[in-house]
Amino acid sequence: MTWKKLILIGDSNTQFAHGRSGWVNSISDLFQRRCDVINRGFSGYNTDQIRLILPKIFSEFKTESVCGVIIMLGSNDSTDQQAQIQHVNLEKFSDNISFIIDYIINWGVPKNKIILVSPAKIFDEKWQQVKGPNAFHFDHLVKNYAQEVIKIAKNKSVMSVDFRQAMEDYGSEYHHLLHDGLHLSKEGGDLLFKCLLPIIEKNILGDLQINFPDWKNFSLNQQEIV
Repeated sequence: MTWKKLILIGDSNTQFAHGRSGWVNSISDLFQRRCDVINRGFSGYNTDQIRLILPKIFSEFKTESVCGVIIMLGSNDSTDQQAQIQHVNLEKFSDNISFIIDYIINWGVPKNKIILVSPAKIFDEKWQQVKGPNAFHFDHLVKNYAQEVIKIAKNKSVMSVDFRQAMEDYGSEYHHLLHDGLHLSKEGGDLLFKCLLPIIEKNILGDLQINFPDWKNFSLNQQEIV
């Protein structure tokens, strides 16, 4: 048998999400014995870089084994232009996200199993304390990229989570959702998981069976175990 795969594509807020923020752990716990949750987060990457490696990411999987894809990008693209390696202008970012979505659709993943997540808010004061003169991520810059993500999701008819808006709705204490001003805290990871959960349960989890029988129903005399 082949276990189903849920693929997560993103930057540091995905790569590091087995740690402090823990939202990938929460997803893995939700899908235990139903599918493998594959973390393909790449710290510091922008959509130019993800676009180039996308075929390699999917080359190890078979279309029929992938039950869903979650994509969260834009924090690094939206950096100030001084961050020459990371910055991607909004027009090119839009083209890259559209390419990524089209690639995944054409590869064979149904639209209702692709979830596009807007990049998180940034708490500038804290991030500048951490990075000093090398702080090129700013909240007013990422806002336009977050809005573009939601617009693309609508145009492509894929699922979306407006995580930036969820953070806005959190109010003036939203900085508690970020442990250093840029990366999600445990509270931020919990909020992201809460935002993802309704779509995941409706569009992905409900189609998956628990692999292998419950131990109480496991007969050693069965000729075939399914």
